[in-house]
Amino acid sequence: MFSTGDDPAARLRHELHTPLTSILAYTRLLRDDLAGAPAADALTDGVACLDAIDRNAVRLQRYVDGVVLPLAAADGSGDAAGDGGGSHRLGATDLVAVLRDAVDLARRVAVAGAVSIHADAPATVLVAVDDLVCRHLVGQLVLWLATSAPSRAHIEIALRADPVPAIDAKIVAHGELTAPQPRPSDPQRPADLRVARAVASLCGGEVRLDETSFRLTLPASVLATVSQRTP
Repeated sequence: MFSTGDDPAARLRHELHTPLTSILAYTRLLRDDLAGAPAADALTDGVACLDAIDRNAVRLQRYVDGVVLPLAAADGSGDAAGDGGGSHRLGATDLVAVLRDAVDLARRVAVAGAVSIHADAPATVLVAVDDLVCRHLVGQLVLWLATSAPSRAHIEIALRADPVPAIDAKIVAHGELTAPQPRPSDPQRPADLRVARAVASLCGGEVRLDETSFRLTLPASVLATVSQRTP
């Protein structure tokens, strides 16, 4: 164990990484024990579950280091937009692939409430956002809308590349033309969506939302801009 002193960033990193490190260590111990046991379907399923926990814990560690800590540092310094998004705007991520995976997950969650989801998107939309950050952001928003929708509602999602990459999503009631009132809010939802807004801003984008819809805009990648100008 090491001392974090009075450095807020060090304390925050310590507080976030300590439980994740414990999860990873214990998960890997359990996985090693199961892997050495006699083969059985139940044990095989157990190893697969532990592998999933391990992967998700590693992803959370990357998210903490790549998003949460820089966001906290930017907020503390009052210079959230000082570097235009920093490392979160490097490279190119296919927003279509990210949205497809987010919708697939949301459909599995929404099936309990008989909520249908339809997404319309072009073949490829490249954005200048780190892939992991983009998946967390889009997945969080789509999943929030799916869990907010009342039973038998329908969710329409449209992804467009022009004039800027944008995802528009809204809840439409079954048999109605207007959006319904959502189910009672999850007590943690407002805090979660404040994080989504902050992460989008850090990436050079924006989130606008109300109780039944959201619009997410993200910066187009350099590759997308070049390809549009090429004859």
